[in-house]
Amino acid sequence: MRKGILALALCLLLSGCATAAEERRPEEAGPPVRVIGPEEETDWRAAYRAFLENLCEEEKAVLNIDRPDYDPNDYPAQVENLSKEYFLYDLDRDGVPELVIRSNFYRSDIRVLTVRDGAAVEAGRLDGRYMSFFTSPDRPGMIVRETPKGPVFVFRVTLENGELRQGEYLYETDLSVQCVDETFRMEDVVPGAAYIRGCRTMAEWPEHTPLTLPIDGYGRENAAAELDPWRDGRARDLILAALEDGAPFCAVSGDGYGGDAGWTTLTEYLRAGGIVEYAEKPLVPRRRAWVDLDRNGQRECVLYVERDPEDYIQDGAFLIFSEQEKAVYVYCLNFVSGMDVNDDGVFFDPWYLEEGMDGGVWRLSFRKNQCCQYTAAYDETVSPVEWEVLD
Repeated sequence: MRKGILALALCLLLSGCATAAEERRPEEAGPPVRVIGPEEETDWRAAYRAFLENLCEEEKAVLNIDRPDYDPNDYPAQVENLSKEYFLYDLDRDGVPELVIRSNFYRSDIRVLTVRDGAAVEAGRLDGRYMSFFTSPDRPGMIVRETPKGPVFVFRVTLENGELRQGEYLYETDLSVQCVDETFRMEDVVPGAAYIRGCRTMAEWPEHTPLTLPIDGYGRENAAAELDPWRDGRARDLILAALEDGAPFCAVSGDGYGGDAGWTTLTEYLRAGGIVEYAEKPLVPRRRAWVDLDRNGQRECVLYVERDPEDYIQDGAFLIFSEQEKAVYVYCLNFVSGMDVNDDGVFFDPWYLEEGMDGGVWRLSFRKNQCCQYTAAYDETVSPVEWEVLD
């Protein structure tokens, strides 16, 4: 089994939301990262927030079918070309991360933005439907893996004088020998490179709002807190009221694949069409576990639900129940059949680990209506949570 995924660099990309207990993470090995002051930090965060807010307004205008220039023939293509996801990564290690945003249905329009004179400006573009991104542990830049239907190509992109540059190939499949490269492993090409998981650009509840949580949490970490029995007990009571007594909660998607319902109840949320649009029968709760996912001293409840056995398609979802400011928020994670969660709050897919695939180990960052996933380390010495099987 693969021992783990380099967590340190990724924790600097998409970490939990800010609290009073935040601490700056130590930098990864390699060329030093410049430490920036509070004024500069406020400047780049504000610039990226403003960029997402403006993008949100532009895309809301496109989605508005009551606009004077609405054309039903052009509308599907216009919607398809909207933004889909983004992440932050410091390409030149100057202490200010770049924002990488992917747009259109295939996420092939890739824009890299940096901050210049207090504003987000485009540094360059990549065009690739089959691109994945990885940290560059040994030198400035970011590793790109392109897998166009079988072959594999790996190169590094850097930021030089504010412009995006593409380097030479670090690896490319020998097409004279094979077209499907099944033996490729990133650790054999760039040891220590860690997969970078993107986060959707917009939250759908409230309707089409910028998901700024990764910007707010970049480079910050909540120091793991010991379990607080009083806070944990209060949270558990409110969560159980939502689980068992019909108390309302606010439900949002945790991954962008459905579950944005706003204020609802468990019965309404699990009914046919509540989470899964094409489910013919209500979803069925199967098991639940209590674990402190954001390490703040109180536990969340992870409820696993799946389709009724008579439904044609079988898949499951994790519903994460979290108490925040005396209200319960639920984050829906779809297509998780076969996945599990450890006592340290790390989610993992055993099959991904066995096959050496990227993206199978992650944590959650959440705050009220916003939720995203970020790559984390897998520690095989940590036990999976103890599940309570539900009737």
